[in-house]
Amino acid sequence: MSLRERRVGLGEDWEPSTGGLLLAPGRRRELPVGVDLFAGAGGFSCGFHQAGWHVAAAVESDPHAALTYLANLARPGVRIHFLGEESEEGFLRALRRQWGLRVHRGAQPRELSEEDLERLARELHDPSTLTTFAGSGWIASQPAQMPACEHFYLGDVRELSGERLLADLGLERGELDCVFGGPPCQGYSVSGKRDVMDPRNSLVFEFTRLVRELNPKTFAMENVLGMASMVTEDGVPVIDALALDLERGGYGTLGALKNMLEASAGVGAAVRPGEMLRREPRGCEEEGEADQLALALG
Repeated sequence: MSLRERRVGLGEDWEPSTGGLLLAPGRRRELPVGVDLFAGAGGFSCGFHQAGWHVAAAVESDPHAALTYLANLARPGVRIHFLGEESEEGFLRALRRQWGLRVHRGAQPRELSEEDLERLARELHDPSTLTTFAGSGWIASQPAQMPACEHFYLGDVRELSGERLLADLGLERGELDCVFGGPPCQGYSVSGKRDVMDPRNSLVFEFTRLVRELNPKTFAMENVLGMASMVTEDGVPVIDALALDLERGGYGTLGALKNMLEASAGVGAAVRPGEMLRREPRGCEEEGEADQLALALG
């Protein structure tokens, strides 16, 4: 029996995947879709991109971090949504600095003309003209078919609802594949003051709120060591309150979620030997503990 060589030709209908491989017609696989909360400059999003995800939306309050994110992980045409007038003014100031224009309190210098301000305003209100920096960074070196951030929300995450985010993305509740992000951890960090009244500590509950409202298939949240030993302003352990919030969203039982949060907070990542928190994961040992906690939290 002899083997006969068979030549296979690749037609124009074969398309390259985001990884560079050529795929036969009908073989193109849709990428899983994620949303980045507390996105910062985009490190978490970049990792998801490299893992084969489409990060369709991101939320951040710092305008300078937003500029970095938009340069590296968006392209011209990205829709920028301002969560409040202050966020738009802050972004305008950051854009001026990005363009090398001097900014100071009071009247603007002569070289910053009304035409300059109008041009900046047009770019703000018509993001499709954001050609100065959007997409000029990391994503410019990636395959052209790699999808970029479609919607960027700048401002206070408390002003954003899951309903609005889903409407902008054209998705139904439960269709999103993952919500991920790193809520501010400075108030929990063992390197900081660990002030119970630090307003940044409450933002972690905005993460779980949006998880419940979006109902993604999964979520990934940055967790720090000190969170496991902190309490809320009402004196309730933060881990307990987070677990209850997620249980209400249907992501597991209170005990299992507490074990998961406590275990992930004590794995010792980026912690010097001997500084790990010595705390055993603890589930709901007594029947009715979840109901008692729910009553305590209201």
